[in-house]
Amino acid sequence: MEVMGVYLCGPVLMLELRRLLGVSLTNPLNNLTVQASGADLVTASRQLFTLLLISNAGYYLLAVPLNWWHRRRKPADFGLTKANRTWTFLLLAGVGAAAVCEWPILTLNLANTLHPNATVPWRQAFVDMSWQRWQFWLFAGVLSWAGAPLFEELFYRGYCQRRLAEDWGDGPAIFGAACLFTFSHGQYLRLDPYNLGMTAGLLMSAIGFGAVFAWTLSLIPAMIAHALFDIPMTLRWQALFLALMIVIALIAARRAGTAIKGVFSGASAAACAALGVIGGAYAVLASIDRVIIYVVVAAVAMLILAVVFEAKGRERDCLTPRADYFR
Repeated sequence: MEVMGVYLCGPVLMLELRRLLGVSLTNPLNNLTVQASGADLVTASRQLFTLLLISNAGYYLLAVPLNWWHRRRKPADFGLTKANRTWTFLLLAGVGAAAVCEWPILTLNLANTLHPNATVPWRQAFVDMSWQRWQFWLFAGVLSWAGAPLFEELFYRGYCQRRLAEDWGDGPAIFGAACLFTFSHGQYLRLDPYNLGMTAGLLMSAIGFGAVFAWTLSLIPAMIAHALFDIPMTLRWQALFLALMIVIALIAARRAGTAIKGVFSGASAAACAALGVIGGAYAVLASIDRVIIYVVVAAVAMLILAVVFEAKGRERDCLTPRADYFR
């Protein structure tokens, strides 16, 4: 209930604060066209970064105080740490995770480049515009390979997965956070082969991000893996990158299998399925305009109940110490 409440109440909280303060934010994706100039992309980059920063701030205005009050969680507990690992290890873990879990979505992207499918207008404009300018790569960084790994991994893995794992264990938490993440990407919620394939590929990638986070206790590998498949590439580079990832996947398969087995050891299949269905269904419901008001009311109620239950849990903790998630 806490995670579901924060997921929806965070953005709503920031929306209301913006209204009270009279702050107006523009989503540049709504006006993105293939004819966008370099100056337009610089402006869009600034607007998008501000929008992402403020929107994501709402999550942490709720999550950080709740987690500090209940279990004294610090930045390292959200994955903002090297977890006593070397940079080389974290880099290799990130590349390995990308190679093992992202080849389906890389294959689909390559096929889509050869035979394009219909997608949302802003994404089509992004793909079709000129890439031969630094302004495009600035905008792409904020939109995908730099902004998304930072903001999304910090919330979905650093907060949602870690919080769920405290009470459900790593396996179910990975599936719950992965489904919440996957079905939050509304641009792929379409009933056609390409978008169904993208949804399945995103889910597999998200499970990989969650597994490498649970294994290393650091968000750095998950961010690296996430960034790698978000980098825009031409057809030739996509083919070369896919081939390289397949080679790395074959090399890393045994080590990855051992890590995955350890992460999911003892996980209940029923609990994995339950949290996955709940996370996916909740994200889809939150994207439907005609029912969003009811989902918001439910989110507020769940957050209030979560605080009540956590208060009772804190009282029990004073009597019976609990095992820490990061033991």
